[in-house]
Amino acid sequence: MARIDLPDPATMPDADRAAYDRFPANLTRGLLRTTAEIADGYLSLGTAFPRSPLDPKLREMVILRVGALSHSAYERMQHIGIARSVGVTDAEVTALEAGRFDELTEKQAAVLRFVDELYATPNATATFDEAIKALGEQGVATVTLLVGHYMMTARFLETLGIELDAEPTSWESART
Repeated sequence: MARIDLPDPATMPDADRAAYDRFPANLTRGLLRTTAEIADGYLSLGTAFPRSPLDPKLREMVILRVGALSHSAYERMQHIGIARSVGVTDAEVTALEAGRFDELTEKQAAVLRFVDELYATPNATATFDEAIKALGEQGVATVTLLVGHYMMTARFLETLGIELDAEPTSWESART
């Protein structure tokens, strides 16, 4: 049960309802306990990542790793189907969630080691050069922001006790 009251979509003011309709999920209901403007900003950032040059498979592996490190069932539930749709295999999911990076490609392992360091400290240094070699500067900047976004999301979800939705919510509607 959520630790805060989540607004009922049926009684939301128009601005809140517009944000909720972008991504009709318990996450958005929780976000709307701030303001519609903050919820919209969050949704806009989240929906920008799929339009980045970052490989979709690697993007979803990063998100699932942050979810695993954060013990966020919500992030896993929302992203496992997306991950599978972009080619992440069950074996890769098992390996990345368990931190067994030696079972992944060299590039995936380098990126996920970088994710682990970013999760543990705000200034990844030990894995930075390896990540730059694997992704380039734009990729490292994107992954750094992606990790931060999903760490923030996990902390929001877990702290407020936001419950799982009955099923994953499509991000397609949130892109508008």
